[in-house]
Amino acid sequence: MQEPHPFGMSSAGNLRTNPRYEKNGGPITSIQPAFQQDEVCPRMKIEKHRKRVKTLYVLGAGASHDLSHVAVRKNDFATTETPLDKNFLKRLKDSAARKGWQKDSIEYLEAEWLDRDDLLDSGLESAIISRAGQYDFLSSLHPRITRGKASNAAYINHLSHLIGDYLKRCKSNSSGNTRLFIDRLFPKGQDAAEYENRVITFNYDTLIERPLIERGLSRKKIYFDRIALKKGDGTRRNSDDAFPHPLVVKLHGSTNWRCDERYFDSIISGKVNSDEKEEIWIDDHDFPNPKDLEAPLIIPPVPNKPITAASVFRHLWTVAYEYLHEAENLVIVGYSCPPTDTLARTMFTHFSAKRLKKITIVDPDAVALSKYRSLIPEKVRREATWTYYSTFSEHINALSTGEP
Repeated sequence: MQEPHPFGMSSAGNLRTNPRYEKNGGPITSIQPAFQQDEVCPRMKIEKHRKRVKTLYVLGAGASHDLSHVAVRKNDFATTETPLDKNFLKRLKDSAARKGWQKDSIEYLEAEWLDRDDLLDSGLESAIISRAGQYDFLSSLHPRITRGKASNAAYINHLSHLIGDYLKRCKSNSSGNTRLFIDRLFPKGQDAAEYENRVITFNYDTLIERPLIERGLSRKKIYFDRIALKKGDGTRRNSDDAFPHPLVVKLHGSTNWRCDERYFDSIISGKVNSDEKEEIWIDDHDFPNPKDLEAPLIIPPVPNKPITAASVFRHLWTVAYEYLHEAENLVIVGYSCPPTDTLARTMFTHFSAKRLKKITIVDPDAVALSKYRSLIPEKVRREATWTYYSTFSEHINALSTGEP
């Protein structure tokens, strides 16, 4: 039986263009044709119960890369810098120890790779899509080829451990921009319930939330209120912990989230019980290896296996979708919204934001502006003013002048 998809069905008409652009105050005129998608989310709260959001940030890999970037010699890299998708796998291998589980896991991934092209020549996301798709196809139609090969769940389990182990060492650079950004969004001295801004992130690293954690802000308010602060606390929450509008919504999990390995495998294989509430807990100190009975809860986009079949991610994606509907300002930083991430594309092509006044795109490639002009529904974008910045640092500097 096919897994229930978290989105229902609808249709989007053709989108037209609108000249209301600015680049740091000047006009922008480059526009591309529209993209169509036909899914919408039916599980949102009614409007009066949603959180009104002043400025909503959507962060991709480019945001963390900018905040952690360190200048090094040509053909070298800083191990504290978060990699971009295109070179992530090479970074994993280059930084792996000469012995230990990291070395073993790299060798395992290369040995269990099914494509003729070299694994390390692929971007991280395309490698996952390729391996998962080829394994599913071959195991169904030519099972002899995949006999003895690692399942997709086992393969991605090793990869997720390597990703988490690498990213736990990454940190913000010395520019101070991460702290400036967080202090602007979530001012010190205010109660968390008073914060009007929110962040949606597709990143696994913890760069953005570390300043909040260092302030002593509860992780139940940062992530979601049913996350356990340690293993064994369970999924119940006290009334004092209730916080329905998390500050940082991590749509693909986080390097400091843990779950039972069995639960991780069920999400990857598409066999998760959608009504089951599994314990998810925080661990900021120790990191498991692939042989442990717990796993880092970081779930890359897997084809044909909607992450929102798992109750925790269904909740987070629904909250993110509600925030999009209620945002007054939308800022998208370093996220390319690739065709492979169909849930993200669905969110951006099917939301209605009556209060949206301004859309800001931050990306070194100005083509990203045209992409989002084609993704975001015409009814939403036609009344908004558009602004573009080439780097996150440039945008953060502009925040000091009072820009939303």
